[in-house]
Amino acid sequence: MNPQAIVIAITAALGMGAGWHIQTLRYTAKEAEHEQQKLVAIQQSAAASIRWMDNTITAQNAATTRSVGLRRDRDSAYAELDRLRNAVARTMPGAGSAPGACPDRANTVDQLLATCATELVEMGGIADRHASDALMLQQAWPK
Repeated sequence: MNPQAIVIAITAALGMGAGWHIQTLRYTAKEAEHEQQKLVAIQQSAAASIRWMDNTITAQNAATTRSVGLRRDRDSAYAELDRLRNAVARTMPGAGSAPGACPDRANTVDQLLATCATELVEMGGIADRHASDALMLQQAWPK
C-alpha cells in the first residue's frame, strides 16, 4: 500500500469524523434552542391562564356580592309590598260596611294590583340577575 494513500485516507476519515461531530453539535444546539422556545411558550401560556383564572375568580366574587345585595333588595321590596298591602287592608272598608258592588270591585282591584306588584318585583329580580350575569361575563372575559 502506498503511504500517501494511507495518510489521505486517515486525513479524510479524521475530517469526516470532525465534520460529523460539528454537525452533531449544531443539531444539539438547535434542539436546545427549540426546547427553550417551547418552554417560554408554555410559561407564557401558563401565565395567561393564571391571569384569566384570576379575572374569572374576581368576577365571580363580585357577582356573588352583587347577588347578595340583589336578594336583600328583593326581600326589602317584598317587605314593602306586604307593608303596603296591610296598610291598604286596614284603611279599606270591609265588604259588609257598604252596600253594592263597590267593595267587591275594590277587593278585585286590590288583588290585581297586588299580583301586578309581585310580578313586577319578580321581573325586576330576573332583570337584575341577568344584568349581574352579563357584567360577570364581561369582567371575566380574558383581557
